[in-house]
Amino acid sequence: MPETSENGKRGLEIELKFELTAAHVRALCQAPAFKAMQQGRARSKTLRATYFDTPDEKLAKRGLALRVRKESRRHVQCFKAKVGAGDEQTGFDRHEWEWLVPGPDLDTALLKADTEIKALLKGVGLAKLQPVYSTDMKRQSRELHTPGGAVIACDIDQGRVIAGDREVPVYELELELKSGPLSELLRIAESIVEIVPARLSSRTKAHRGCTLARDLGHPWVGGARPPLSKRATGEDVLRLSMSEGLSHLLANEDCVLSRSHIEGVHQMRIALRRMRSVITTYKKHLPKGRYEVLSQALKDAGSHLGAARDWDVFLGEILPPVEQGFENHPDLAVMRQRAQKRQDAAYQEAHALIRSPEYAEMLTRALVWVGESGWRDPTDGATDAALSAPARTVAKAVLAKRHQRLLKAGKGLRDLTIEQRHALRIAVKKARYAAQFFADLYPAKSTRAYLQGLKALQNSLGHLNDLAAAERMMGELARAARGEPARALHHGAGLVEGWYMHAQTLREGALAKAWRQLQKADPFW
Repeated sequence: MPETSENGKRGLEIELKFELTAAHVRALCQAPAFKAMQQGRARSKTLRATYFDTPDEKLAKRGLALRVRKESRRHVQCFKAKVGAGDEQTGFDRHEWEWLVPGPDLDTALLKADTEIKALLKGVGLAKLQPVYSTDMKRQSRELHTPGGAVIACDIDQGRVIAGDREVPVYELELELKSGPLSELLRIAESIVEIVPARLSSRTKAHRGCTLARDLGHPWVGGARPPLSKRATGEDVLRLSMSEGLSHLLANEDCVLSRSHIEGVHQMRIALRRMRSVITTYKKHLPKGRYEVLSQALKDAGSHLGAARDWDVFLGEILPPVEQGFENHPDLAVMRQRAQKRQDAAYQEAHALIRSPEYAEMLTRALVWVGESGWRDPTDGATDAALSAPARTVAKAVLAKRHQRLLKAGKGLRDLTIEQRHALRIAVKKARYAAQFFADLYPAKSTRAYLQGLKALQNSLGHLNDLAAAERMMGELARAARGEPARALHHGAGLVEGWYMHAQTLREGALAKAWRQLQKADPFW
């Protein structure tokens, strides 16, 4: 249970959620290491809740949740709101208000009576609030005590979320810090992940219910630049960027698992690359041994998603224009059929990654690294001084270095080999990510031209890279085939290569233009 605030007083949930399977729940509850942390016996109860929102989902769009839940013989109304970026400790914290109410009906007068809630609900017609979905859960509650003296509530929920005639199962573990330091909560999280592959999750029951009620599949979610104060330190940028990257990664898992949209894999890879890029950006200021394992795990995860993204691009962007130009061509039909089989296999690899113990461990490792400032070394005063310096000081050195490497990689652009253009594309990505990390420290007017130039150059180089990848992939398809299918694939590859060769001159012109645009953009730092 969250911190009780039955008179409407605001409480803060410092809580972590993990997804499990029924088998994982059994294995965890039977594990000696888990039992050793438990104080007293587990308590079981049934929790049934109804969630409310407006017909146009104004609460969900603002990251708010409102429910009335029956707990044994009492009813509790609860309102939850995401904690602001400057106040959060784990990236998953929430403010909540609770009131005892006489029955299952919503009492909007309680919401109107709190000035903070009124501000959060400004523009929401309370009279329009209506039941949208419900939950039916069996909860096992335990109290865990840590060697460091912390008390942690551990709830394991097994049940379902229901919206109309649709429902989804839930197997979820929640850890909430009741007393003691945050580090103890993170230590418990690590211990549980060592026992079973519990996967860190940002999916609240409200999120599940809202998605189910829409019945539109799982949407992909783009990354957001964390807001930075002009007084931010270098460490603030590191922490917020890593935390946002982790949230971005988690937010797109469902899209990939359900294959709702090909952008899901792309966004997961972007999140992983940005997190690695943050570490690389700060590498000079991080003590040896404090980041290497996490950085490699992020890289490995991205590699497991690479094939799915490559086949998505080939089938969704490269092949369609050629198919339209050569309508109903049988060789291109053979190519699409074979490519879709490779795409299916690549998504199986992506799904296996998300459900793997290695991925679960990586997520928790990243959470602990951010939550405990894992980059700090008490014996290294120079590192602490660099990270405590104003973020602009760090930004100036990092951005200047990235920019110089970019200019060097792009020298003689027209005559660069495929390998050299690939190196240039990587340099552009690193420069763009670094510029985005620090952009809020500077006036938007001064950063706009530089960021736009980097984006245009990355897009041009990215398309050329996609074509090179397509050529490799078509070769793989042809080499794996025999007889008539092999002939069709060879001929289909010729059609694709010929189609894009015809447009290559225009693309080279766009690349040269993007390069000139970037060279003219004044560095903003």
